[in-house]
Amino acid sequence: MVRLSLDDLFFAALRELAGEQGVEWAALLRAFAAFAASGTLGAGLASYERAACERVLVRAVAPAEQSGPRTVLFVHEAALTARYWSAGGRELLVALQEAARHAGGAPHGLWLLVRMEDPEASPALDGRTVDIVDRASEWSRSRGCF
Repeated sequence: MVRLSLDDLFFAALRELAGEQGVEWAALLRAFAAFAASGTLGAGLASYERAACERVLVRAVAPAEQSGPRTVLFVHEAALTARYWSAGGRELLVALQEAARHAGGAPHGLWLLVRMEDPEASPALDGRTVDIVDRASEWSRSRGCF
């Protein structure tokens, strides 16, 4: 099993993109703050987020590929996936799920840790519903603390 923080991968990809494009990290942080305050995702930040999502997907799958067949990803800290849902976050999560659904591919499986107030509700990241194809095989509730 490979444990991954998607948020850590996101920040690393965003810092890398900023460096490659000569954008100051402080300027990118101001764009994050403006989005958080207004709820409106500007075109520039959306572009960065989409590019970051593409890199995160590659970097999330790589350890599973390197660890060999039957490697499962345990994904936690996925708040940025939800925050930038419409700018590639949803597509990132769906791509990870799809990869895990195909036998023989990497990853072999995917565990996404989602904190829930109501254990009977559908899993959601910051109000964004996580797609589930089969509740019997793709969803398990834990009533304990991690």
